[in-house]
Amino acid sequence: MHFCDKCGNMLYLKITKEGEETLINYCRKCGNIEKNIINESNDTICVSKTHIKKTQQTYKNIINEYTKLDPTLPRIKNINCPNNDCKSNATVGETKDENEIIYLRYDNENMRYIYLCTSCNHSWKNN
Repeated sequence: MHFCDKCGNMLYLKITKEGEETLINYCRKCGNIEKNIINESNDTICVSKTHIKKTQQTYKNIINEYTKLDPTLPRIKNINCPNNDCKSNATVGETKDENEIIYLRYDNENMRYIYLCTSCNHSWKNN
């Protein structure tokens, strides 16, 4: 991003119509034109530069103590909780809770999900 030497406002790119078309920087406020926009280090013009930093997203920032209270999250009932102490896996003689699992996608590229048991708050993921 470049700024005007006269008024300090941001300069914008424009294509000149005079003979050979070239890029120039111009100020929308005062009309100042700067024709020297070539990078001195390698004699090229860089119009835009984007840096994208990809990090491995963890699921720890998705799940908190209130996640299971969100009624908008998708729930399934045909997966058993892997926690052996969970009340949804109770055997005969114990009170059995409803088997309800919340699933959230935490990796869009590889379609990976994290699962959360609403009975015992146990979370796990399948890779």
